[in-house]
Amino acid sequence: MSITCIAVAGRKGGVGKTTVSCGLASVFSNQKKRVLVMDLDPQSNVAFALGADPTAPGTAEVLMGQNPKPLSINSYLDVLPGGAELSNQTVQMTHPEELADAIANFSYELVICDCPPGNEHLERLALVAASSVLIVANAHPLAIMGAGRVMSELISYQEKGRKIAERWAIVQSLIDKRRKLDKNLDAVLQEIYADVERLIVHQDTELALATANQVPILEQAPNCRGAKDLIKVAEWCCHG
Repeated sequence: MSITCIAVAGRKGGVGKTTVSCGLASVFSNQKKRVLVMDLDPQSNVAFALGADPTAPGTAEVLMGQNPKPLSINSYLDVLPGGAELSNQTVQMTHPEELADAIANFSYELVICDCPPGNEHLERLALVAASSVLIVANAHPLAIMGAGRVMSELISYQEKGRKIAERWAIVQSLIDKRRKLDKNLDAVLQEIYADVERLIVHQDTELALATANQVPILEQAPNCRGAKDLIKVAEWCCHG
């Protein structure tokens, strides 16, 4: 089975990576595609946001050669939690292609990797495993810088002929165009990254409520603005 792997990255914390990861998982599972979300963040927020046990064995154990059982969210969606073990020395010393090798043996149509802020090794594992990358940034200047660092790594690997994702896009997250910085973000990104596709997920209370209620967004509020934005992001992931 051919597996589509999507990495959700961004370097800076608090920009909405987990919201995008969980939202995409909800969209794809609602389309009756078999989806696994792999949490690469030691904080293990993905499992909590989707209503599963964030302390269960998960992605760290996969990287250590074990076979943890994914946690079922619904008939089409499973999750492997993150957790503190992702910071241990064994995981931090894994080969950059270790995650890609593990994913190749999974029986899912899509694997979504939620990357952590500030841990370049764990992020790199996902960038190497992925076929496409969503680089999430809000209007904060440090988030824009963080997005640039992710792109620089992707381009560097590509130029050196190393294994890396083939395509990437920027997801403008938590956008409320009543705020000046948010209103100007698209123009700023266009000027800096003119050749990179730009997508958008508006700030939406329903997205926050879905996390608080530990329910996938298409079960919480399928017609909300945030859900419609995430459907468009999912379309880019599958079709470009």
